[in-house]
Formats: sequence, C-alpha cells, structure tokens
Amino acid sequence: MKKMMLILSILLSALIVVSCSPFWGDKRVPAADEGLSPANVLNVRDKSVFPLVLHENEDPVNFLLIGSDQRLSEPARADVMMVAQYTPQSSSIKIVSIMRDTFVDIPGHEKSKINHAYSWGGEELLTETIQKNFNLDIHHTVKIDFNDFISMMDLVFPAGVKVTITEPMINHWKWSKKPGEEVLKGEEILQYVRFRGDINSDFGRVERQQEIMLLAEKSLMEKMQTGEGMSTLISIIREGMKNVKTSAPISEIMKYGMTVLLNPIDKVETLRVPVEGSFADLPTAHAGLVLDMDEQKNREAIKEFLSVNHHE
Repeated sequence: MKKMMLILSILLSALIVVSCSPFWGDKRVPAADEGLSPANVLNVRDKSVFPLVLHENEDPVNFLLIGSDQRLSEPARADVMMVAQYTPQSSSIKIVSIMRDTFVDIPGHEKSKINHAYSWGGEELLTETIQKNFNLDIHHTVKIDFNDFISMMDLVFPAGVKVTITEPMINHWKWSKKPGEEVLKGEEILQYVRFRGDINSDFGRVERQQEIMLLAEKSLMEKMQTGEGMSTLISIIREGMKNVKTSAPISEIMKYGMTVLLNPIDKVETLRVPVEGSFADLPTAHAGLVLDMDEQKNREAIKEFLSVNHHE
C-alpha cells in the first residue's frame, strides 16, 4: 500500500510540472543509482510529504522552466523561459513566458537580451536577472535540453498532436505537408515550437510553446482517466529523471504531488512578457535588435496576473 501511495504521489507530482512543461526530474536522485524507494523519499527533515489538509495560507511556489539549446562547444542558450507559479490551495497554475530578446539589466554585465544571462552565467544568473528586473522570486529551476524534448514528446503524444501549420513553416522545415491542420510528431513538434520565420517572429513562437504545453497537459489528464494513463506517466517520469534537471528536492516534489491529489489542477493561465503595448523594437550595437520594455508596466502586469484575485 505504501508503495502504491508513493507511485501515485510521484505521478501527481509529474502533473504539476507537466501542466507547465511536460517534464521533471531530480538531480539529487539519479534514477539508476538511488531509485525512488520509500526509504529514500521519506528520510527527509521537512514538512510532511503527505499533507492531510490544505492550509489556506500556503505560499505560492515559482518554478523557472528553461528550454536549453547547446551546439557542440558553443555556450548553452535559453530559447524557452517560463515562470510557473503553483499555489497549493489553488486549482490552477499560472505561467509567465518571457521573450528571449527582452532587453534587461544583467547583474555583473551590460544590459542585453535576457537569454544572454543564461549563456553567461547559467540558471543562477538567469534567476538573479529575472528577480532583479521583474521582482519575481524563483524558488526552483527545471531545465531540459531540446534533444530530450523530442523523447518526451514521443511519450506525451505517441500518435502525434494536431496543430495548424503555415506555408512559411512548411517551406522552412521542408515538410511534406499542406497548410492547415496537420499531425506532428517528435522532432516536428520541436520544429513547430521553435519556428519564428514569419511576421510574428518570437511572439508566434511563444504562443506555440504555450499551445503545446496546454495540449500536453490536456493529453495527460485524459490519459489519467484511461487504463493507459498510469503506464504513460511512469514512462514520462523515468525519461524525465534521466533528461531533466531540477533544483527542487524530492521532498517538495512529493509534497506538491499529494497536494494535487487533494486539490486537482483544472486550469492553466498564461501571460507573455513583455505585455502588449509595453515595448518597442530597439537596434543595439552589441545585442542586435532587442525588445526595449517599460519595466514598471511589466512588473505591474506580472504582479496583477499572479495575484490571488486575478481571473482570466
């Protein structure tokens, strides 16, 4: 019985981060070495990982989700940056997507595109940069490489996912498809979320990232209502523990998983930053074309979006 409860809590923990981006793992617990035995999970000095009641004053927790691309000897780049906020007593998750060309102050460096923070100082500098520019605390980070993303998409969408594609997208990726609704699989899904070769540029890419994220959450929730749900999510967790790194200790992952059991997530809200009407294109000598934003307007927009009284 304890093992079944443990497996269930892990699956529900996966759903928390799946709702934001369908992957998670814990660098403190390598799958091949320590495993997920009850002794490893429960031998922690922390709040109970099996809460019996929901407390109304539980603080929100913010996860920084990083989609990283690294080629050969080049520095790693953060092409996807999302801050996912989960409040234990809430039935929703809120996600702030940050445009990679946003012009920000980077501690210890000159002002530049926000994704340069990750190239120059990894997740630590990126976290510090987000906190400095948006007054947004980051409690944990979750990082995945795009090559691993393909493996995860094969598990989440084994038969592919139906999306709307365009002529420029087809020409750019040399797909043998027609404009309109098509089913994409594996690497095609990665290409879909990375495409920015049309008039919408990075704005369209962020919208597609959020679209796939929501479709993944929907797909997994539907699978949980069928016989294949358990095996699918266990496979995702195994893959995630090999390919995804997170700063969240296993005790917290378990705690949030059990909280989801008591209060299931039924809504995902999203916000893109910079927000509409708060930025302008700015050519720079050292960083190229950037999004020069109104810092105060975006801080206020984030604060309002993440407030407990906000509703879509």
